[in-house]
Amino acid sequence: MANEVNIYEPRYLARVVETAPPLNTFLRDTFFTQVETSPSERIDFDLVKGTRKMAAFVHPRMGAEIIEDQGYETKSFTAPLLNPADLSTAEKYMTRLPGETLYSGMTPANRAARQLIKEHKKLEDAVTRREEWMCAQALTTGQIPVVGKGVNVVIDFGLTNKPKLTSTNVWGGTTAKPLKNLDDWVGQVADNGFANVDMAIMGKTALEKFVEDANVQKVLDNRRFYIGEIAPRDMPNGVRYVGHINSPALDIYTYTEKFLDDWTDPDEPALKPLIPDNMVLLMSSAADYTMAYGLCTYIDDVSKQWVSVEGQRLMRSYVEHNPDRRMLELQARPLPIPIKVDSWLAATVL
Repeated sequence: MANEVNIYEPRYLARVVETAPPLNTFLRDTFFTQVETSPSERIDFDLVKGTRKMAAFVHPRMGAEIIEDQGYETKSFTAPLLNPADLSTAEKYMTRLPGETLYSGMTPANRAARQLIKEHKKLEDAVTRREEWMCAQALTTGQIPVVGKGVNVVIDFGLTNKPKLTSTNVWGGTTAKPLKNLDDWVGQVADNGFANVDMAIMGKTALEKFVEDANVQKVLDNRRFYIGEIAPRDMPNGVRYVGHINSPALDIYTYTEKFLDDWTDPDEPALKPLIPDNMVLLMSSAADYTMAYGLCTYIDDVSKQWVSVEGQRLMRSYVEHNPDRRMLELQARPLPIPIKVDSWLAATVL
């Protein structure tokens, strides 16, 4: 029979096909490049905003003109706790693992050792995805909502560069002017945040409307001198380079990474883009925002004392009885901080 198994014939699985989404961290790795760890669960940081005040003219016989120190705002937040875990029981290792030959003779202990690597990666990936989501929230809204078991707070960074187009001015509307919008917004960031943005990261629909705009197409079709080009190509970390325009000088990207929203409506989890379809981010490639990590604390199994660890991750494993099971647990307290207020812009164009 075609499907009959010959138990005397050596059998092997050619490969294990695991269908899983890629782990992309474009926002974290590009803009939050300064990693800092804190010796406390709370993270304090100063938000400083300078001015364009010039030195005053004075008579040689007059005293020096004092320039007053610019004020700053100190903010303090308890870094949000991430604490995913994986549970293992004896039953989990009594059966063959994916990729294990049917007659390998592996013991439960052998399987447990192999599975530990996968479980570690699963927890690490979950924390990393949350970090990328936090970075996206900080950049697209200027806030990070921390909603979970026993916690419901909002971390607000005070972003004011949040223009919103309305009526027929939205991209795709009858009076839309995407190029002028971008030019105005580049100037707005320079005025408010003292930063020169050189990147436009567009949501899916925003990009479609931008490319379809008649004025944009005229600029890109002008061959008498180089004004800009649309030359899409995929790049690492889930981002796609779309092209370049010279006025204003911006490289255009789209980032279609998604996250699973399972808290807005737990009964119907939904995939949503990290960069909303109707938004455009104007960023500086020279941004050096901070990825901060608070202190992690646990009770040591041997000493029965509280132990605190300063770092980006805390991985621990412990055993529980009745029933017997092993827990693998990962702790992290990440907090992305776009330390330079208004040095970027988040526009709603649709």
